[in-house]
Amino acid sequence: MSKYDWLEQFLALPEGIPSADTFRWVFEPINPKVFERCFRRWVESIVDLPGAQLISIDGKTLNGSYDREQGKLALHLVSA
Repeated sequence: MSKYDWLEQFLALPEGIPSADTFRWVFEPINPKVFERCFRRWVESIVDLPGAQLISIDGKTLNGSYDREQGKLALHLVSA
């Protein structure tokens, strides 16, 4: 599925995918401390559900794993 198809599930995209500048304009003003507080409350509300389990995840992009000459993107690693 393309990035457009994925984003279209959440946003109306009459002008196509927003630019990186637009995303920066939207996310830059968010206060990280306030976001963390809200995110934690949201996670706690989910964890309180019977049978819910919390799984920690971590993601990294492996440095130097891309190959421009062969058109290969960098490798991404997700741990749960």
